[in-house]
Amino acid sequence: MIDYLLRYPDEVAAMAALPTHTLEGIEPGVRLWDTTYVLPDVKAYRITGTETVDDGMGSAYEREIRDHLPGWYIWVARAERDPALEGEACVLVASAETGDILFTITTVEDLETLGIGPMFAGRPYLIGAPVMAPKS
Repeated sequence: MIDYLLRYPDEVAAMAALPTHTLEGIEPGVRLWDTTYVLPDVKAYRITGTETVDDGMGSAYEREIRDHLPGWYIWVARAERDPALEGEACVLVASAETGDILFTITTVEDLETLGIGPMFAGRPYLIGAPVMAPKS
């Protein structure tokens, strides 16, 4: 499997750009993501520190402080590389089998500072993995 992380201004723009990855909802005219291979509303962020939070029951815990990147993100999984998904919205392409990052719009060093979630279950991605040349 090949996973694509795509970024759009919002969900409406994503649905307009990816109509073949949606299904007709129960209500006529309402489109829903085909979640058999699409994971919508993904967050991309940097952890900028931690803070101590009072749980209201006499205990405290540490919580990450996250600085979310702009945009609306979505994972789309395909059996093989799909050039139709490798356009302007494409942020990252990764192999689900190996965990290799096949393409990214950023650097390996920058990937090491990012958090991305949720991800598809069982994916071996190590953010900051080596960027590999695309296979022809």
